Amino acid sequence: MKNNLYFFILCFFVSILLESCVSDNERRLEETLVFAGENRTELEKVLLHYQDDSLKLEAARFLLIHMKDRHSYRGAGIDSVRQALIETSRQQGFMERGRRDKWRSYSYAGSPKVYDAQVIKADYLIENIDLAFEAWQQRGWDKYCPFDDFCNYLLPYWVGDEIPDCWRRIYRERFQPVLDSLYQGTDIVVAVDSLQSYLQRNMNFCYNNDFSFPHAGGIFILEHCIGTCREETDFLVYLLRALGIPVAVDRYIYSPDTFLAHSWNVFRDTTGHFIPTELQRTGVTREWVNYRSKGKVYRAFSVPQEQSSIFGTLLKDVTTDYYPANEIRIAGIQGSAGEGLIGVFSMNGWIPIGGYRWHDGETLAENIEIEQIYQPLVQTVAGWKESGYPFIPQADGTVLSLVPDTTQWESIRLVRKHPLTQYWVRQMREMDGVRFFGNNTPDFKNAELLAVSVCDSTYSRECRLVVSAKRKYRYLWVCPPVGKRLNIAEVAIYADSSCNRKLDCRVEACAPPVYNLKEYSIDKAFDGRNLTRYESGKEDVPCMLDLKTPTQIGGIIYVPRNDDNYVSPGDYYELFYQNGTKGWISLGAKIAEFDYLEYNHVPAGALLWLHNRTKGVEEQVFYWKEGKQVFNYRLK
Repeated sequence: MKNNLYFFILCFFVSILLESCVSDNERRLEETLVFAGENRTELEKVLLHYQDDSLKLEAARFLLIHMKDRHSYRGAGIDSVRQALIETSRQQGFMERGRRDKWRSYSYAGSPKVYDAQVIKADYLIENIDLAFEAWQQRGWDKYCPFDDFCNYLLPYWVGDEIPDCWRRIYRERFQPVLDSLYQGTDIVVAVDSLQSYLQRNMNFCYNNDFSFPHAGGIFILEHCIGTCREETDFLVYLLRALGIPVAVDRYIYSPDTFLAHSWNVFRDTTGHFIPTELQRTGVTREWVNYRSKGKVYRAFSVPQEQSSIFGTLLKDVTTDYYPANEIRIAGIQGSAGEGLIGVFSMNGWIPIGGYRWHDGETLAENIEIEQIYQPLVQTVAGWKESGYPFIPQADGTVLSLVPDTTQWESIRLVRKHPLTQYWVRQMREMDGVRFFGNNTPDFKNAELLAVSVCDSTYSRECRLVVSAKRKYRYLWVCPPVGKRLNIAEVAIYADSSCNRKLDCRVEACAPPVYNLKEYSIDKAFDGRNLTRYESGKEDVPCMLDLKTPTQIGGIIYVPRNDDNYVSPGDYYELFYQNGTKGWISLGAKIAEFDYLEYNHVPAGALLWLHNRTKGVEEQVFYWKEGKQVFNYRLK
């Protein structure tokens, strides 16, 4: 009798819960229909179309329930930016500076919004729903994917704030035959790997972050293949959804080491696990490795989720999909209760990426990447304010607090204001093997090899070459590595090996710059600025310099394309250390006389920041350890 009573009570509460959920969904559906205004009949046509198919009807209801706030942006400025992107993609990422700068400052934020619910047609929604179900069911993957995941990761016709287009049919017709020819099995990992290998061979995606624009849309990305990691991930979302593979986008808000946000794709395999992949950078494997520091990782959803993050219901904290769960105890937090945030450094102030909380007298941060620099924060009227000292969680479970010790002072020598990234190492090494030849006739006959550039192990900006030629030469040939184009930030010729007596020379012959753009012309190699460069438009074409008369050459300074984040003589710098709730404390400003700066009164154990007050936008915090600057970035 007692068991029957418990069963009755349980059924009663379950029925109330279900009724509450149904009522809530009905209310939200009606809100969308009311918001649609004159377009309500189009949305109701979709519901009527599926009245005899309960599963598709539920899918249609799902889309309509979450459609109310879905919108895109329209405007002449957006159209102009899209046209600029098209021109840039046709020229492999190059564009005339004036036109680029004109639209670089454009912001679409104030453009008119057009809401899907008020304009979208029934035929469009019906086609998307039907094609989503066909793709989901054609290989039997539906048996391994719950309907909930189908709705979240495969069904939506939108990714962000793009204008709706007929991407699903176009992607399916374009890529379904490709997948069929590559793989016809049921392992989703093999299917995605096969597709991605094909795309890496046949799709030339042009990276460009010059412009601010809404999500570009499936057809635009397919036709023009340009954008940032956002467009790369959008493309793979469109592609995999069109082929029936549940897919999402994971991201970090702001990297502790690369000074950027970043996103990549994850897809759901038949085991229920989400496998990360990057369209242009990795193959597809269940043992995905990515060396970027992330701090925290969040999954982006097309529709709001019940389990939200500090960034709202469209982002869910999935850090434990990438790093072991942990609980970090933070020392020295000012305050006694409540919650705060942890942030990572940017030149414009700390950027929150996660939170901390008080529990039983301790301050705890959960599930964060170890061996990264974090700053505890609280929000004030003036913005984010430090609430303690920076800290670094260690692999052994301890926490290193970067508390400045003003009883111990160190002398330090600084050479950079930002870590040297893998990208820039590759760029500098790209010109390893630039050859310098001397001759006394304006041709290459009997030319003598004088020097060959090699990037040294410390990745110095300048490549200083000693020339030991016994003869004097009038003409100097600068030859790129075989099969490559010349790419020169600066080049200078000297009479002596110590590079003190600079020789005058003029350019006698060279290839035109890439796409004949003036900003990459040969004069940029002689303008004394490390961020400008000459980039040849042709492979294997040398540059000939004329010294006017036969001259003894003793040395050459060659500077490859670089990030200009080295200490530069003549620039004005200021060094700071972080002092907890007191913020950044200056250790003095000075003009660099050499390619390094020396400070002799630096508190031990402090987090430091070298700020260039003359120029530049990239700077990162570091600490001093064993005679070296230690940035977050781990070169691999």
